[in-house]
Amino acid sequence: MSDNFTLSHGRLKTRFTALGPYFREGLSEPDRYFFDSLSVCVDANKEPDVREFWGWWFELTPSDQGFNYHYGFGLFDKEGVWVAKPIPSDAREAVDKTLTHFYAKLCTLVNDDLSRTLSPSQTLSEPELAGNES
Repeated sequence: MSDNFTLSHGRLKTRFTALGPYFREGLSEPDRYFFDSLSVCVDANKEPDVREFWGWWFELTPSDQGFNYHYGFGLFDKEGVWVAKPIPSDAREAVDKTLTHFYAKLCTLVNDDLSRTLSPSQTLSEPELAGNES
């Protein structure tokens, strides 16, 4: 990020935490911010420590103009690892809804509050997200 970007890593973490339960501080660093959502439980009858979830993960990397994003869909397995997999049709609506909700909040924060841009990464393989990007 350019030197005129005034928010430190600590302040960005505070702002990202305010977006809701998506921000994963322990998986974030000054050059990469990690978010995710465990949107749909695969089997709620299993013990909590072995449950798996359908959802998404989202990464932001600082750039000169703001942030670049990259995201993916898949299964959060019982080992606590994201595995890229197609979302089953019965879970897709819920997963898409949480990503859309998160992305709208992120756009407002980045574009309006921070006066920065939010752009897709060159490595993005999923569709570009629609929002109020600048």
